[in-house]
Amino acid sequence: MMKDNFMRKILGFFLFSLFLLLPYFLSQNKFEGDTIRLGMSGPFSGGLSSIGKEFLQGAQIYFSNLNENGGVYGRTIEIVTKDDRYEPKIAIENVNELIKQEKVFALFGIIGTPIAEVVFPIAKEKRIPLVGSYSGAEFLRNPQNPIVLNARASDLDEIEKLVKYYTQELKYKKFALFYQNDAYGRAGLNGVKSALEKRNLTLVGEGSYKRNTLSIGNALYEIEHSNPEVVLMIGSTTPVAEFIKRAKKSTKIRKDIQFGLFSFVEPRALIRMLQNDGEGIIFAQVVPSPWTSEVGEVEIYRGLMKKYFPKEEFSHVSLEGFFAARMITEVFKTIGRDFTKEDFIKELGNFSKTLDEASTSKNRDETCKCLHRVHLSEYVEGDFYSVWEER
Repeated sequence: MMKDNFMRKILGFFLFSLFLLLPYFLSQNKFEGDTIRLGMSGPFSGGLSSIGKEFLQGAQIYFSNLNENGGVYGRTIEIVTKDDRYEPKIAIENVNELIKQEKVFALFGIIGTPIAEVVFPIAKEKRIPLVGSYSGAEFLRNPQNPIVLNARASDLDEIEKLVKYYTQELKYKKFALFYQNDAYGRAGLNGVKSALEKRNLTLVGEGSYKRNTLSIGNALYEIEHSNPEVVLMIGSTTPVAEFIKRAKKSTKIRKDIQFGLFSFVEPRALIRMLQNDGEGIIFAQVVPSPWTSEVGEVEIYRGLMKKYFPKEEFSHVSLEGFFAARMITEVFKTIGRDFTKEDFIKELGNFSKTLDEASTSKNRDETCKCLHRVHLSEYVEGDFYSVWEER
């Protein structure tokens, strides 16, 4: 009896150890097959569907052109998508299905900080690469994790750029914050407070709204009574637009109020919602203008958008999807045809070190002057123009 119990314990320990080590053993296998599948859980329906669809379009134009020209060492790259409606619970189910049933090689283009917050632990547990997330969250950056490759500047970079512009260039001192009441907005709140504190300033007011709603009334009330010169806005396009419309009509807010918007807001869509009234609004974006930039890779993006989606508008979101697709492709090019998942993860760390202005890669046709920068722009008479390019 004692011998049987002992053997069962040994067997149980062996099976448990095997379970823990299985992801590692699988990651040591050479990649087989003619298609590399990437998994994307995104908001393809609901209020943020335009972001999910545009990011996917930008990635698709790059991969479609790549695949038509031989792919990567003869392999094509495709994206397997699942709709999460910007709801973390649905995203968890999606990602588990993408990994277990769809057998995706990596997770790609996860949209939004609340979604990335629940997906990241799954990716770490399963040791699945997490590439090009549409999030500037600090937990994807510090401490650095080998499975993560970010295509964009961080939320803290955006906050610093806007606060520096308003305080240094325009000499404003009275800031309020309108933010989404979730992980994304609360991280932004802490970042804004820190950026102001560096300049011996504090928020004069703040107000939040619930994610996926237009419940901005209480936030407007709180901010109206703080008399700010600038309202920084960390949220999605529709509630931000609703706040601006009501704030501009309010008799309790100064007429020359300034609005500083972060990159989760889609500039074109917001301007349409405001009936082309862009006065007093500055947009922070993590890619250059998709309409006017003369950067070579942006011109390629415009050409491919016209080829594959001729009826769709250019946008910052689809341009970011394009860059994220180009970025992950370059990693595959660098590691060669015969590779394991661990080879890929190792190269993620090497590649992330090259994402600065001065570096050149052997696999790029030209150096990209786009990644890990924050660009400020304003809307004037039908177009967006850069403001305050620091030298």
